[in-house]
Amino acid sequence: MSSSDQAAKQQRNTPTSFQDLPPELLGHLISYIQEVQTLLRLGLACKKLHDFVQSDGYRVFVQRHYPWIPIPPSWEDAVHALTKLSLAWDRKSLIPRYIEPPHNAAITAAHNTGSRGRRGQTMGYQPVIDSYDTWIGSDWTSRRETVAWGAGAELVLRVRWMGPDVEQEWRRAAHRQPIGTYFDQHHHKSRWWRVLEPNQADGKDDITIVMLLRETQKLSPGAEYIIVGRASGDLDLLSIAHVAAPGSWKRETRFQTNGQSIRAASVNAAIPPLLAACLEDRTIAIYHVLPGIHSTEPLGKIQFDSLESPCRLWSTVFLRQDRLAVSLGPHVEPIQIFEVKPNAIPQEPVRRMAMVGLHNGQHVPNTTTVYPLVPLPRSSCPCEAEGDLFLSGGYDGTVRLHDLRSPASYVASFNDPVDSTAAIYSLIPLGRDRFLAGSAQFATIKLFNMRTAVEKLCHNKDSSVSPPETAGVKISSPGQVQTSAYPAQLEQRSEQKPELLDWTVFLANRNGLHGGQQRRIPREWTSPVYSLSSPSLYSPVFFAGIEGHVIQVDVTSAYDRFPDPIYKCGLASTSDLPKDAARKWDPYHDVMCVDLYEHSQANIEIMHQTRIGERKQGDQIWVMLDSSRIFVRLSGERIFFTSPSRTSLSIQTPNSYPGKEPLNISSSGGTAYITNQRIVYLPTSPTPQLQSFSAPILNLQDTHVDAPFFGANSWTGILKPVTGGGIPPNHAYIKISMTFKDGGAFDFATTYERTKETITQAVEVARESGRQQGTAEFSDINLEQLPAYEDVGNTIALSAAPPPPLQQPTPMTATVAPSYTPQRDSGVATSAAEDEERNSKQSAATAPQEQTPHPDEPPPGYEEAQRQHSNSVVDNLERNLRISK
Repeated sequence: MSSSDQAAKQQRNTPTSFQDLPPELLGHLISYIQEVQTLLRLGLACKKLHDFVQSDGYRVFVQRHYPWIPIPPSWEDAVHALTKLSLAWDRKSLIPRYIEPPHNAAITAAHNTGSRGRRGQTMGYQPVIDSYDTWIGSDWTSRRETVAWGAGAELVLRVRWMGPDVEQEWRRAAHRQPIGTYFDQHHHKSRWWRVLEPNQADGKDDITIVMLLRETQKLSPGAEYIIVGRASGDLDLLSIAHVAAPGSWKRETRFQTNGQSIRAASVNAAIPPLLAACLEDRTIAIYHVLPGIHSTEPLGKIQFDSLESPCRLWSTVFLRQDRLAVSLGPHVEPIQIFEVKPNAIPQEPVRRMAMVGLHNGQHVPNTTTVYPLVPLPRSSCPCEAEGDLFLSGGYDGTVRLHDLRSPASYVASFNDPVDSTAAIYSLIPLGRDRFLAGSAQFATIKLFNMRTAVEKLCHNKDSSVSPPETAGVKISSPGQVQTSAYPAQLEQRSEQKPELLDWTVFLANRNGLHGGQQRRIPREWTSPVYSLSSPSLYSPVFFAGIEGHVIQVDVTSAYDRFPDPIYKCGLASTSDLPKDAARKWDPYHDVMCVDLYEHSQANIEIMHQTRIGERKQGDQIWVMLDSSRIFVRLSGERIFFTSPSRTSLSIQTPNSYPGKEPLNISSSGGTAYITNQRIVYLPTSPTPQLQSFSAPILNLQDTHVDAPFFGANSWTGILKPVTGGGIPPNHAYIKISMTFKDGGAFDFATTYERTKETITQAVEVARESGRQQGTAEFSDINLEQLPAYEDVGNTIALSAAPPPPLQQPTPMTATVAPSYTPQRDSGVATSAAEDEERNSKQSAATAPQEQTPHPDEPPPGYEEAQRQHSNSVVDNLERNLRISK
């Protein structure tokens, strides 16, 4: 056999390793990786796999799991940012705050430079929002974000730049900030504009639509082009240069509307784009958007003259460049699809969709109203075309998923089982996994996971087996719809990773803070969410418009040391994580703490978001109650005391610390708890003023028990409220009093004092060891006493084996000072004579003995140690009394 044949045979007999696979096969295998940690571990296996992961692995992972994302500047940063964003959504990590232009922002009308209030209106403005972002460099963080909204008759525009170049500019401007430029805590640069034309008034000239042209549709990349429609019938294309002088803007085009009010509008992605505007209640006008043309007539109109009152047009949206969807109602067919081309404006829809419902066991069309329509991003599935899938929000509170490939009116429905009847006013998709829906009441935003429904549509289209329904989500098949079954692979995957619950968040400022000041506007609590907007599918930011305000929500964790790269600037590097988080994310104390509940068939429990900086890393950011009305404990939290259920609570302003407005909150009955971190009170009958109460142990002082001759005993203390805890900020201290109608006041006080003393010692130990208070190990706190000494006589026999001999002490030399006294393990000093006697006894104990008697008297120095401990307790008590006086 030749040497070549031997080499070929040896090569055939050698097993192929993973690193010997060709790049095409490696990429195919990586496409099945579900978690980014697995991909990172694969890159650590060897140098060849590391190079492949760096060059192609991250790209394959992003294109497999996020096919709707455009090509990013860095695939590795894209994996980091997208996985962090998905994790933040799963953990409900929201950082909401109101946004508004600064007082010295660029304004166009010098005669009206006051604050943007209601300006004579009986209610706040209804904001309409649009936003987008684009990469402006070769780095993931190098991007420009633009958001615009209508605030009554005024247009507000903010442009924000971020990235390495902006970071360098921030360093140069650290001591002197350029006029008109603002840097936030993330070192992002912002510029603001406020456009309010003369002779325009709130109410009559309110802005009803705002649309930003995208980067590929603009004439100049250094300006923003905004389509603005008003209730008075004005429809204009405005331009504002990024480097323009304060207050300068230009009207590029005026679209002719014959004075008809603008209800809604949409712009397609063509170049130049088409504009579809709803005029009044029964007309849609199609325009060419050509900047620089002074006046533009419509290319054509779609008339809905056959609609009977009160039916009207509500919204319109381009599903793709030549496909227009229109929502109307109340109507039997509230969704209609048109094929629109610049040279051919149709009058009849190519498809009408009816909302089919079940009545007397039969599927019949319902007369209903559909408000928002929004297309879903296209996936990598070859059987799906752009615009085939879209969402609609109805008057009945249901969000429906529509598939134009199916003969059914809708293929899936989503509903909040708690708030099932509130209408849906706004929608935004968050990729193809989840979406947000703005409700018509209580400023609520609902998040729905639609991964199950979308996966169902992408597999086995010819199957007729329906998957089981989940809470709040129905995979529906009304009429003669053919539904599909889950593939076996997807079923196994769902068993390994349970589906996350949907949830609803109350996006209103219920903690009384807005811009660092106390504000009480109940209309915010009951306002609809009029509009929702997200700059892009990969952005960790979205905007919500409620009555009179616009809220920016950052979807990220404030306690993540490695967040999305756009937030990496401004991160502190100390060991005190809570203070670092508060300094980074809430330097102006304007972050809101919102409430939330999950959609479940079981009991619904409200969760409250904790304030940034008030918890340790790993603790829950939501505080909630379980089904038995027991609060959900924090990490490592243990309950030391539980009071009877007839314990009352009173929260008042103390006489020694008067506030601007007296505070008086009370509950006639409830349960008080003491844990190793805080005291908690849960009222038996919660009220809007008092749902629950909790306070850190160390924030209380001057606590004592009042024992009157008549009536129940009470426990009283002075509390320093935490920032954002629900107590108005003008109250530096408050007085709390608990009345124990069924007894337990002295037990409560004793447990509290022991807990506070132990926590104080833990904090001192942490401080001496170089740590801060936030890192003290409160979970190790234990109030159990050491076992007391018992005299059991000589009845207990020890082991027959002798104990190990103790080491003899080293004799003291003459050079040692005579005042030195060796210390026992307990810290009690002993004399030399006692040590000699003890050593001799220890030597005798080394001899074999059959039985060693149990000591029948306390060890030496025991009484002295007890006396010193009692004196220290008395001294501490007297010191506390003097401080309280």
